Amino acid sequence: MLKILTKIKSADVTIAPLMCFVGDNNSGKSYLMSILWGILTLGKDIFPKKPSEARVYKQCEDWLKAHINTEIELSENDMELYINWFNELLNTQKKSLVRKIFNYDVEVEKLKITNYERTKPIKIVWEKSGSRYSVTNNYIKFPEVDLPNRDELLRMNAYICWNLLMEGIAAPLYTPIVKGRRIGEPIYLPASRTGFMLTYSQLIENSLQISFSAELHENTSTLTLPYVDFLQLITKFEINKKDSKKYSGIIEYIEKNMTKGNLSVKKDMLPVIQYQPEGSDKEIPLYVASSIVSEISPLLLVLKSGINFKAMIIEEPEAHLHPELQQKMARLIINMMNLGIPVWITTHSDTILQHINNMMKLKNHVRSNELQQEYGYKKEDLLSREDIQMYQFVTENSGKTRLIPLEATKYGFVVPTFNNALEKIVEEVYAFQED
Repeated sequence: MLKILTKIKSADVTIAPLMCFVGDNNSGKSYLMSILWGILTLGKDIFPKKPSEARVYKQCEDWLKAHINTEIELSENDMELYINWFNELLNTQKKSLVRKIFNYDVEVEKLKITNYERTKPIKIVWEKSGSRYSVTNNYIKFPEVDLPNRDELLRMNAYICWNLLMEGIAAPLYTPIVKGRRIGEPIYLPASRTGFMLTYSQLIENSLQISFSAELHENTSTLTLPYVDFLQLITKFEINKKDSKKYSGIIEYIEKNMTKGNLSVKKDMLPVIQYQPEGSDKEIPLYVASSIVSEISPLLLVLKSGINFKAMIIEEPEAHLHPELQQKMARLIINMMNLGIPVWITTHSDTILQHINNMMKLKNHVRSNELQQEYGYKKEDLLSREDIQMYQFVTENSGKTRLIPLEATKYGFVVPTFNNALEKIVEEVYAFQED
C-alpha cells in the first residue's frame, strides 16, 4: 500500500493488477496516477551512490553481512528493514522526485509504503559459479562473495529492496537503456493522446533531449514527465511481429473490432504512421482517419512494436469511444491484465465499470460456462474480485480530496459519483415529460 499526502488530503492505495480511479473532474485522479508512475519509473534512482551511515540503511547492511553466502527465506521483520530504508529515501527525496514528475514544485507532505504483503515467500540464494544478479517470484540470487566491501553490499541491498517492492510492475534495477528506454519501464497513455498523435512531429523535437538515464536530466519542456515519456514512446513505434507475438490476440481483436483496419509504421527521422481501412488497398495518414483510430493508435502501436513493459496506465480509456466500443475497451483491458500486465485506469465511464462488474459476476456464475458460450466470452475475459481495486475521489468543502476505496457487492462495485449523476438525469426525464 502507498500512502500519499498532498492536495489530496490522504490517499492509501493498495496496488492491484487492475486498478480504477473514478471521481469528478479536477479531483486528483491523473495527479495520483502520475505519482504512481513516477515512483515506478524514477524510484530506482533514489538509491544512494555511496554507502550511507543512516541507521535504517545500516540495519540492512548488517543483516546482509550476517547472511552472506547463506540461503535464507526473508521473514516479515527482514522485509520491513528494506521497506523502512526505501521509505526514508522517499521521504528525503520526495520534493525532487515530485519536481521531476510534474516539472513544477508540487507540495507533498508524505510518500510512504505501508502494509507490505507478499502472496509467496521469497529467499535470498547464492550461486557458487554465478556472475550476475537475478530474480524470480521465489528468490533473489547473487553470486557467492567473500568479504564484500560496503559498495558491494550497497549494490546488493538496493537490488533486494527494489525487487521486494517492484518485481513485476517496474523495470529491473540494473537495466541498460535500449533505444532510449529501460526494458520493462511502465507505459503511461495520457488523456490527450489523440492530440499528441496528430501533432507529435511538431512536439517531439524538444522532448528528445530528455532521457531517463541514471543521472536524470532536468525536464526543460513545458510538459509533465509522463507526457514527455509518451512523446518519446512514439519515436519507438515500429512493426515488430516477433516481439509482439505475446499480444497477437489483443492486436487482432483491436484491428477487427475497434479500428476496423490496420496500422503500419514507416521509419524515417520520426515514425510515419499510416492507416489502412479493412477492405481497402490504400493507406491514409493518421490525421485523415477517424478519431477512434487516432485514439487507440498508441495502445495498438505499443503492442505491435513489441515494446517491453511491465505495467500500463491509461487515462480515460473511454475517450472518443461510442458506448459499444467502451465495452470493447474494457474487455481488452481485462485481457491485458490476464496476460500478466497490471493495468491502472482513470475513468468517467459507467459503461467500462459495468463491464468490469459483469465480468466479475460471470466468473462466479453457476452457469458461467454456458453464459460464456452464449455471449461470446472466454476465460481471458473474466475477472476475479481479488484482482481489482476501485477508488473514488471525493472533493470536500475545504477543496482537498479524499480517496475512498469502493467495496464490491454481489452486484459488483457501486460508484456513487456515477449513480448520483444518472439519478439526477432520470429525475429530469420524468419531470420534463408532458402530461
